[in-house]
Amino acid sequence: MSEDEKLTLNEFHKKIAAQSNNGVWPVLDKEDPTEAELEEAMHMAHTARYHWSKAGTIVNAVRAEYMLARIYTHMKRSESALFHANRGLELAKEAKKTDENWKDWDLPFIYEALARAHAVAGNKSECGKYIELAQSATDSIEGKEDKEVCQGELDKVKC
Repeated sequence: MSEDEKLTLNEFHKKIAAQSNNGVWPVLDKEDPTEAELEEAMHMAHTARYHWSKAGTIVNAVRAEYMLARIYTHMKRSESALFHANRGLELAKEAKKTDENWKDWDLPFIYEALARAHAVAGNKSECGKYIELAQSATDSIEGKEDKEVCQGELDKVKC
């Protein structure tokens, strides 16, 4: 953002939310992120969630909860990971019915986050349950590239 760039408050919230959310992916994509990288990503994910609450839709909230669950899973913080994954699923149920921005890949991602969170918590049966739900939802994705991305993330989950 340049010094002379003028944004409305709503534009500011959306810009910061998107930048913060997108800043988390490089850490999630690393093979072995450091604790410092994970902590920074956690703060970015919380920042995104806050700003989406001011200027986004329910789908943005679902996606932000996904990112929080993923970060907390990487940090081995099962309670927080489960909280955010479950909150994402709760919001997803509403978003699927009411938000025009809902995509067919949103639900598989939330299920994948739930599987990861349960894996970290040591809940093997719940992990397996959510892997199956994520696989079924992934199989129904129409776009080839979207399906490959979801499948790639799901294939990384180990109960």
